[in-house]
Amino acid sequence: MEFAALIDRAVAAGWRADEVLTTIIELADNHALMLAANADLDSGLTVLKKRRP
Repeated sequence: MEFAALIDRAVAAGWRADEVLTTIIELADNHALMLAANADLDSGLTVLKKRRP
C-alpha cells in the first residue's frame, strides 16, 4: 500500500511516525481549504461574468 510505504520512507528518513501523520493531516487540511477557496473563486467569477453588459 502506497500510504504505508510513504510513512515507512519518512520514518526511515528520520521522522517520527507521529510527525509524519500530523504532517499528512495538515497537508490534507490545507488541500481541502485550497479546493474550497478555488470553488468560491470560480463561483464568484461566474457571477461576475453573468453581470457583463
